[in-house]
Amino acid sequence: MHVGIFSGSFNPVHNGHVALAEWFVHEHVVDAVWLIRSPLNPLKAATAVQMAPDADRLAMLRLAIEGHDALSISTVEDDMPRPSYSYHTLQRLREQHPEHEFHFIIGSDNWQHFTRWYRWQDILREFRLVVYPRPGYPAEAGPSDFPEARGIRIVDAPTYDVSSTDVRRLLSGTPSERDEASRLVSPLVMRYIQEHGLYAMPS
Repeated sequence: MHVGIFSGSFNPVHNGHVALAEWFVHEHVVDAVWLIRSPLNPLKAATAVQMAPDADRLAMLRLAIEGHDALSISTVEDDMPRPSYSYHTLQRLREQHPEHEFHFIIGSDNWQHFTRWYRWQDILREFRLVVYPRPGYPAEAGPSDFPEARGIRIVDAPTYDVSSTDVRRLLSGTPSERDEASRLVSPLVMRYIQEHGLYAMPS
């Protein structure tokens, strides 16, 4: 089976994340998508203080994909050293699931500075990549001409005008801003945020 690996902080997971993951399956880019809530992204280590606890982010991710049969969650990184390096994660997945072909899904914003990633050449040599568009970041700016790449597919996926940063900002704002935030995440996720007092919301 062709499995897309969609990794992120999901702080919190929002409707755009889920819609995008579903798109990859609906358009037959992959057969299924596994979402990975990264405990600590090495490129976001400086902002880790703003991160909701691992358990809360994982719980929200589980709630967000309820009813989406093609989407699953992998906790492969939870017992791995931190920060989480994608190359090590992909290696572990390949060792644990040799029956699957893994496709690493990243946004064009990450693709533009992909050469900063740990062992980026080995990722391109050993795994297939799927690059989806992010506004303001043309995919052509990434290392698409790497001759040893196993496979790089740039897809014309829809873009969603929402980010986790936006959601956190709105949740910590006025009542009307919190109402706006509630439209950007699933009702189950919003209830979890409220019940646990996350992102400066009263519990």
